[in-house]
Amino acid sequence: MNLIEKYNIPLNYQLSVLKKASFQHITYYTGSNLESVKHLKNCVLICDKELNFDLSEDVQIIEVDEPQLFFYQLSDYYKKDYLDRKNLIFSEEYKSYIHRNAKISDNVIINPGCVIGNSTIEEDAVIHSNVVIYSESIIGKGSIIESNSVIGAEGVMWAWNKDEKVKLHQLGNVEIQENVFIGSNVTIVRGSANESTIIGSGTQIAHGSQIGHGCQIGKNCHFGNNVSFAGSVITADNCFFGSGSVASSQTQINQPIILGANSFIAHVIEESGVYLGSPAKKVKEIEQSHQGVPLNKNIKN
Repeated sequence: MNLIEKYNIPLNYQLSVLKKASFQHITYYTGSNLESVKHLKNCVLICDKELNFDLSEDVQIIEVDEPQLFFYQLSDYYKKDYLDRKNLIFSEEYKSYIHRNAKISDNVIINPGCVIGNSTIEEDAVIHSNVVIYSESIIGKGSIIESNSVIGAEGVMWAWNKDEKVKLHQLGNVEIQENVFIGSNVTIVRGSANESTIIGSGTQIAHGSQIGHGCQIGKNCHFGNNVSFAGSVITADNCFFGSGSVASSQTQINQPIILGANSFIAHVIEESGVYLGSPAKKVKEIEQSHQGVPLNKNIKN
């Protein structure tokens, strides 16, 4: 008997991260704060044993020893083939393999050697050679993706089951908004269950950078070479991230900042400014004279 049958989970429900869980979703929570789960309605909640949450009657509660592990194990029943190889067709026009249901708008340029799943590519986008775009990705109008980049890859998320690693199959997507530039050898990981990784319009991501699952990148941000963001990083608009800089998971940047080259950030940022070091600390205000900094009307002259 599998987990779906054992715990009587409705077959038409879908996995979701907690913050987005709603009608007919399955989610998990490892804490004990009732306020964190009060928004749940008509769904399944996996949580620790003996918490005795007082939730709506339409919330099915499954109490287990390790909620995260259970959720990861459950994802195996929902995994999808994000390239759907049997429906990839070689296009003589583009000299690339493209899903038969992909939506390619007018004036899109696709160079040879690409693999494009069941995704949407809006008008005037340019896809250079050997790019892989997984299904459910959206490439916005006028965006450019340089060679050898991967959009919508599955991230590396797992939990221990004794001495065995159990992988979380990620079921979200990537949304690249209008006029985004993505350099070569960039990887953008799709969101986790019921979650999008979003790259805001006008953002530029230089070569070799890595964006983790569920990141929400603001508009008109700039990434230097080899910037690495772990999962679920949120940024304001008009941020500048120097080459080799790193943001750990769950980092939240609420104001425009400059993060210096090779600096590391791992906390909530509430003040605009220039941040340097590991961990990064604010060293001064942003000046308009900083070369390459995205235009921000609030920056002091």
